[in-house]
Amino acid sequence: MRPRGFLAVIVAVLVASVLAACATIPRSGPVVPGGSVEGQDSAFGQIDFHPNAPSTGETQAEILSGFIEAAVSPENGYQIAREFLTTSFAGEWNPDASATVDDQAKRGEPKTVPGSELSLDISPVAFVDQSGDYRTAASSTPVTLDYSFVKQHGQWRISKAPDGIVINSSQFQSVFSAHALYFYSPDYKYLVPDLRWFPSSRAAIATRIVKALLAGPSPWLQGSVVTAFPKGAQLAGGSVVVTSGAAQVALSSVAGGADDTTINRMDEQLTQSLTTAQSISSVGLSIGGVSPQSVTGVSGAQLNPAVSPNALVYQGGKFGFLSGKSLGNLSGLGAGVAALHPTAATVTADASTAAVLAKGAVYAVSDAVEEPVRIDHRANLIAPSIDNRGTIWSATSDPAADFAVSAGDGATATIKASWPDARTLVAFAVSRDGTRLAALVRTMNGQAHLMVAGIVRDSNGHPTRLGEAVDFGDLGLGTGIALAWSDDLDVSVLGTSPQGGTAIVTQQLGGTLSSPMTGPAGAVAIAGGNPSTQPWVLTSSGELQTPAGNGWQEAASGVGMLAVQQGRD
Repeated sequence: MRPRGFLAVIVAVLVASVLAACATIPRSGPVVPGGSVEGQDSAFGQIDFHPNAPSTGETQAEILSGFIEAAVSPENGYQIAREFLTTSFAGEWNPDASATVDDQAKRGEPKTVPGSELSLDISPVAFVDQSGDYRTAASSTPVTLDYSFVKQHGQWRISKAPDGIVINSSQFQSVFSAHALYFYSPDYKYLVPDLRWFPSSRAAIATRIVKALLAGPSPWLQGSVVTAFPKGAQLAGGSVVVTSGAAQVALSSVAGGADDTTINRMDEQLTQSLTTAQSISSVGLSIGGVSPQSVTGVSGAQLNPAVSPNALVYQGGKFGFLSGKSLGNLSGLGAGVAALHPTAATVTADASTAAVLAKGAVYAVSDAVEEPVRIDHRANLIAPSIDNRGTIWSATSDPAADFAVSAGDGATATIKASWPDARTLVAFAVSRDGTRLAALVRTMNGQAHLMVAGIVRDSNGHPTRLGEAVDFGDLGLGTGIALAWSDDLDVSVLGTSPQGGTAIVTQQLGGTLSSPMTGPAGAVAIAGGNPSTQPWVLTSSGELQTPAGNGWQEAASGVGMLAVQQGRD
């Protein structure tokens, strides 16, 4: 069997090493390439893989091995991979249907089955569907793929194969790239990312991004976010033209009836989705062949809301923002929270309202109301959360129990939740844009999993239900302790390390899991920081810690509680 491989394999290994070295907590958005952009959807600075074409006299096993290797390269519509297929099947095979990311070390040898067929067992790590959604495999149980062969002009060629490609996990992030598509919260106040993965073909990236954007959000986000594009809007001509960093997006006339506000929102979605993820400096929009004159690309929506750079803590009988060794004044809110002697709290961006766990109950504390209002007094309550509208969310450790939600006046509604295979709900938190709820659960087999569900609201903005939860899989922790949104796309989870001590991992929603970072000894709580790479961690001895180099540095002592901020005004 002649050796096969990619000319760029050394480059790929170096890239994988860099990615591994960068896997600290938290990762702020997708890793994206740079470089100039010339021609139609071209030159996005991706690594080029140059697979070998089939050679004369190769066996069925050699043809199969060559096909799988060649299918990693999307250039020219997977031209080299199609050379391993029969003439009739080459046009039928759909490589874009899916990608199965597998552990090559566990990939079996091809097995002969009756007739001119081979089967191949692969151990899946993750799957990417046709729309670019990435999901960790729920099980590594081998999956069997079947391939049929016939001789064409005296040479073996594949006459039948599953749609999609198989790619080993070490190559994945060198061949596929992550791109955040942007939709809106239902009130259009926030831009919300929806991460997708696409093959890094120089001839298709911008077109893939725009087509996916027009198709709408991922299934788990539907009902939780909205788009400015009208139903049925399509690319005119079928592709995006990119020249010298300028992307020209021509939409069909279906979008022609949009008003100025909607056109600006469409342009903003395109601009954020393309320029944030690619080396595109500008986006030109035309609808039905006409370029709108009123396009500014700015709607006023907030992108990736940040929190204060100062930790929000309960210390020495006071509650406020820590500045050096003193606490800043939070007006009536600070006094109201401190009076409860809180064990957990989450505060709105404008610091006007807080959800507080204290004395075995959840309270609403407001600077506009003199006395705290008890929201929930069920047994086994865990730390509450509050959304950007001031709605308080309360839950118990029972994963089957409903959430109690309240506007803070004492009246509550219930929202059902479903966390598959969960034994315990350890912690939860609403995203800063109010569109998603992340949950840390302990599963029936004792693993710590992160699950996220979209929040569906009525026309008045009141939450009515949670969408179907997405399970991002085993976090590799001994036990989960707490979680925190570090930005609009990443959730950091604090837990115990299987090797002892504590560890922090960060899950990129729709993406990969970071390598574990050693946490402070006795860590019990975590909150997002500013910058997002600097989370706050509280220990059981009351030390507030923050990352410093390869370790942790004490920022304060005698801290009784670390609160969560939902952004800042």
